[in-house]
Amino acid sequence: MSVITVLGVGAAALLAAIAAAVVYRDAESVGVDLGSPLLWAAFVVVTSGIAVVTVLLVPDAPIPGVLVVAALGPLLYLLERDDSMHGDGPADPTRLPNDGEESDRPDE
Repeated sequence: MSVITVLGVGAAALLAAIAAAVVYRDAESVGVDLGSPLLWAAFVVVTSGIAVVTVLLVPDAPIPGVLVVAALGPLLYLLERDDSMHGDGPADPTRLPNDGEESDRPDE
């Protein structure tokens, strides 16, 4: 392994640890519906680890594919966070999610 590879893997591990810590803290404050904060942080670490292992074991792996795998954990967490914040109510195509309650809307 070259020095560049070792430095790259170290930087990726540091970024994965930071991302996992941010996801854990945010999941704890938001109170996600599916899973626990620790589970979401572990999912971020696992997807990042899979990306790093792919880069190390498959030298010809396409970089966009590796980045998609690395971003999968945080992106799925953000989707679950959005679903937890806005609830399971039916979608209303005539208003934005943060418009307030139905009683607050003026009659048209």
